[in-house]
Amino acid sequence: MESAVPRVLKTPILAMYHDDKHQYLTLEVELPDVESENITLLMHENSFYLKAFSKTVEYLGSFFLDGPVDPEKAVAANNGGMLTIKIPYKEDFTCARYVPIE
Repeated sequence: MESAVPRVLKTPILAMYHDDKHQYLTLEVELPDVESENITLLMHENSFYLKAFSKTVEYLGSFFLDGPVDPEKAVAANNGGMLTIKIPYKEDFTCARYVPIE
């Protein structure tokens, strides 16, 4: 009889960036060895929730976004353990301001 190996709980590594025109937000989430059918993604206007698992690891996290997005237009693809999510912003970065670094 084979014993069950408990899954290790981890927060996934995440990169978040926008395009040059500030129209789309792209999220890249590292999910090694996770199949697409084992990913749950819930997208909100200002945040998202992710739960995913492989045989030995369970990834779990809730993350805030850098501005309001349109979750109805989000697209996601899992390619070799890299989940890429692209979402249009609801409005431009009109209230954003570049801060000089001293």
